Amino acid sequence: MEKYEIRRVLVPVDFSQVAVNALETAVAICKRQLTTLTLIHVVENTFRLVPPEAGATVANILPGLVKKANESLNELAKRIRTKHDLVVNHVVQSGNPADEICGWAHQKEVDLIVMGTHGSSGLREFFIGSNAYRVVKNAPCPVMTIPGTRTWIDFKNILFPIRMVPNALDKYEVIRPIVRKNSSSLLIAGIVKENDASGFDKMKELVDTVSRKIDEDQVSCRSKVLYSEDVARQVLAVSEVEKPDLIVITATLDSSLKDFFLGPYTQDIVNHARFPVLSIRPQAPIENIQMQPQRQREV
Repeated sequence: MEKYEIRRVLVPVDFSQVAVNALETAVAICKRQLTTLTLIHVVENTFRLVPPEAGATVANILPGLVKKANESLNELAKRIRTKHDLVVNHVVQSGNPADEICGWAHQKEVDLIVMGTHGSSGLREFFIGSNAYRVVKNAPCPVMTIPGTRTWIDFKNILFPIRMVPNALDKYEVIRPIVRKNSSSLLIAGIVKENDASGFDKMKELVDTVSRKIDEDQVSCRSKVLYSEDVARQVLAVSEVEKPDLIVITATLDSSLKDFFLGPYTQDIVNHARFPVLSIRPQAPIENIQMQPQRQREV
């Protein structure tokens, strides 16, 4: 696997407190990693919300919404630059939030998306349920989702679940920059099916191998092997006990990449975890993303 670096961070902003909370996490990451920060706001297509009798159309509503959002985002970007001495860009798009965010991340080769797990105003459905999962599923880079219950600035304790699949260690390379900059401690949780004695032994061997590799980085690391038929439930249960600053979920959580990304595991963890979740997907073509350059307004 190629060396992974965090150079460009993208944060969806809808000006809700939850989005601001995620932005604070992103700013902390950018300061540690010395990266560029881009704020993105998506104005949803509103034609379904406008009653015909109002005589209004998207054509005369959209420019005003985009202008207002651009002004607000510009002010927010200025405050961040002044306070944190970061390179901060911003962009306003219109369309489907999940598609626009993933498309922008693809076009600009973003390394990390940081977003709140729910929001308000026009993006409230994007930040919860199937649309949030769509971003995790289709983004060309890792996606970190931040619950709105509190602010996370450091990632000192990281929960890293793995299963018996090829290249289980590869995704450690993705969290390596975060681990190094935060002096993190890792808990590797190997998960095997219940009553699978041979699987337990193989997982123990894999976990030991992963632990030794991480020890080479002089990273504090603990490990355990667990039985479970429900991966998502087990990961959430461990997180409630360990209370990590970050949960890393990857394709290695399930033996089938298709089942993992089209099934409930990622969605359940992202939607129900009370801690930040970093979702890492395999490199694959982005699905159903259409960029519309005429609507891009980057500063």
